[in-house]
Amino acid sequence: MNKRRSYMEKMVALLVIAYVIGLWLGETLREALFPGDNRKYKLYSGLFVLLKLKLMISLQDYTRISLQAMASFSLCFLGARTNV
Repeated sequence: MNKRRSYMEKMVALLVIAYVIGLWLGETLREALFPGDNRKYKLYSGLFVLLKLKLMISLQDYTRISLQAMASFSLCFLGARTNV
């Protein structure tokens, strides 16, 4: 429980950031594991694949997929200029 509004806003912001990163990694993992023609590609969301499916993939494949997801994430968000 948060006693101040600013603490609650920070907590919600952190939750949204964690959700977006998890969703981004899950979607990249789903694209790598289930090609676009596969029925499971449409059946499972990326976040479901990441959290619930518990697929057995090698550490090298998981590292490659996570680096690919973080590279696309950084291209979208880290290069953006803001006035903050």
